[in-house]
Amino acid sequence: MTFRYLDLADLLIIAEAVLEMPAEKLAYSCRLALAESAAHAPAASYDGVDFYPDLPTKAAVLCIHLAKNHPFPDGNKRVAFLSMIELMERSGYRWTPPPGDEDGEISAQIILDVAAGPVTDHVIAGLAHWIRERVGIRG
Repeated sequence: MTFRYLDLADLLIIAEAVLEMPAEKLAYSCRLALAESAAHAPAASYDGVDFYPDLPTKAAVLCIHLAKNHPFPDGNKRVAFLSMIELMERSGYRWTPPPGDEDGEISAQIILDVAAGPVTDHVIAGLAHWIRERVGIRG
């Protein structure tokens, strides 16, 4: 499977929509190195072996890194959530909110919990599992 990763420009465009601030202005007011680090995290590998071999795990890593790195002046969790969805959708999967989440409160709480806690393999795996359920990937 070919993954269609997001880059720094993609993250700035998503942040532009979230913050209602031009991407050019954001580029000067955010910590670009932290945003770029988050964008590259899902593609991490060593000696040709991916650290995160499946797409839901890559999306979880992107979300967690954006939420924890705080590269933008505001809206980091919202940017993290939307970037995670964008990664899945540009790779061919359709995002479906959890049942009963018409107001987005369930999804928001998941992202808040991820942002508030430590980054562990268990947290990454849990978020990846939730993502798999949202896009209909078995396993």
